[in-house]
Amino acid sequence: MKNRILDTVRKVEGLRDGCYHYDVLHERAEYIEREFVSAGFTVQRDELVFNGKSYRNIIATASGMESREEWVLIGAHYDAVVDSPGADDNASGVAVMLEVARSLGPRKGIKFVAFTLEEPQPHTLHFLIGSKHFVNRMKSMGQIYRAVLILESVGYISHEPESQLLPPLVKAPHVGDFIAVVGNKKADRIMTGFKETAGRYVPELKVVTYRAPARGFLLPETRFSDHAPFWDAGYPAVMITDTAMFRNPNYHTPSDTSETLSPDFMAQVAEALIHTVEGL
Repeated sequence: MKNRILDTVRKVEGLRDGCYHYDVLHERAEYIEREFVSAGFTVQRDELVFNGKSYRNIIATASGMESREEWVLIGAHYDAVVDSPGADDNASGVAVMLEVARSLGPRKGIKFVAFTLEEPQPHTLHFLIGSKHFVNRMKSMGQIYRAVLILESVGYISHEPESQLLPPLVKAPHVGDFIAVVGNKKADRIMTGFKETAGRYVPELKVVTYRAPARGFLLPETRFSDHAPFWDAGYPAVMITDTAMFRNPNYHTPSDTSETLSPDFMAQVAEALIHTVEGL
């Protein structure tokens, strides 16, 4: 599993922002679509336009996203910030998502989504563009999500003392060797389920949970990924993360490469998520 995940990271990483590397971003989208199709999924596009260009979220289900079901959604964004190859942020999340999809296969009530344009766009204040579009569309369609799990930077780990920075008032270890699960109040069951499931099936994976008060507005860093639009729409959602800028010194830089990531850690996260989704 870990070798396949690392191989996927390497295929996704590279300069692929939606502004200056538009064509590369679309090449990555096509790669993700092919991987979902090869795993047996029905693949659809949620298309949007930003600054006069067309982009797409990629949706993979057993029988189509229009089905009237209570969905469990697993998602990750596939774009990168300008001037960074984005291995941890967020080729790692895409790789783990695809590995979970391959392992579970198409199942009733499970939806995988690869989001576009999560990162801040140059010369604007816009970010989370793809997920906001998706959530608004799904809300208008009356779609129900009983659990949303967003993978955001899940590949960097450090065993060095004081390698983990912490936001104000957040209690967590000061060693960056855990995976964090950040949720809203409605996601308590998801956070508890992930932690208990990891303890049962992947005991070597340390899990720290954090409930963000007031939909994260009191701690804005907890809103920096595609789970936030789901919070705002009233869905139970979590961000699964290595904490990004609070741990990884390569965050949003040219040095965010696959060589800095831990295949073992990513495989542990994937294994825990697979069993968590099965439990849900």
